[in-house]
Amino acid sequence: MHPKQICADFASMGSPLVLDGDDLYIEHLENIYPELEELVKSYKSRIVAYLKGEYSDNDHNVKQTVDKIINFYLGIEQDMNGKINDWLNHDGEATKMVMELTIELSYNGWNKVSEPTCNYENKVIDKLSKEIFERAMVYFKNGVVMG
Repeated sequence: MHPKQICADFASMGSPLVLDGDDLYIEHLENIYPELEELVKSYKSRIVAYLKGEYSDNDHNVKQTVDKIINFYLGIEQDMNGKINDWLNHDGEATKMVMELTIELSYNGWNKVSEPTCNYENKVIDKLSKEIFERAMVYFKNGVVMG
């Protein structure tokens, strides 16, 4: 989910998300359900980056694509699972990179696969994510594996 949408949704409920340095607060916490507070915690790093102006649409496209690939591996039904399956069956290097990404995420503490990966990302994850994204886009647009 795009942090912009999360911020807009919370503002519309009368509980805007407020940044104080690197600390993120939910105003009028009493207006929301505890599950929504957990959502904010799960996406905190991306929301903070967005509120600081450090989260571009391109960043979101990369992270959303990786989220969809991870959801594919988790068996979560998505419209694009067939495309992802086809791509990864033809691009062994991308498959290897996805495995490296999940291992790196686990080193960073991501051990509950139902939890978003946002708060476990680092520079290594960002670099791998961009490389995976580029390979995916080449395959989805041109039907060829990147060399």
